[in-house]
Amino acid sequence: MIVTISNQYGSGAVAIAERTAAALGYVFVDRQLPVVVAKRLQITPAQAEAADETGKSLGARLLSSLELATPEVATHAFGESFDAAYVREVQEAVCEYAAHGDAVIVGRAAGAILGRRPDVLRVFMYAPRDWRIERIAEQTALDRKAAAAEIDRIDRARAAHLRDWYGVEIGSREIVDLAIDTATFGAEGSAHLIVGAVHERA
Repeated sequence: MIVTISNQYGSGAVAIAERTAAALGYVFVDRQLPVVVAKRLQITPAQAEAADETGKSLGARLLSSLELATPEVATHAFGESFDAAYVREVQEAVCEYAAHGDAVIVGRAAGAILGRRPDVLRVFMYAPRDWRIERIAEQTALDRKAAAAEIDRIDRARAAHLRDWYGVEIGSREIVDLAIDTATFGAEGSAHLIVGAVHERA
């Protein structure tokens, strides 16, 4: 089985996904994906990480930063063609991890990439905005206003990425089999729900 995790920023999804993978004995796939994609595109893992939170305007932003750091980079190598190349490499990496089976894959639109399949459980984690603001403020030492702005920025970017490249809305039933309010169930309860759903699906 493959479990894909999409989420609202600040809902605690990464820790829950890691706990779920440990309980199931599955491979936990999170930071590995940007590293793989970065090697293929010859960019840094940090740039690949940043790309996960953007829509189709990624190429222009990356190009300006790369030109400053690496003047020999040719303009024609990026732009919209880079955006498409990045998405293609992510799709291929997700499919490669999924082909091995028994994995929990966090983010990267994995649920949209793999689609509705009997061997895939697509999970969406969400929580009330105020709860997420408090959580991010505590974890990052940001004040509430800054935490709220960061949550809104990342939520918008994730929604734009799914809408631009896959034509779906984040959290929509087209790409979600199980939705969990992590503020209600907590980390342990949320992981328990996912593990139970995997056993039922299997």
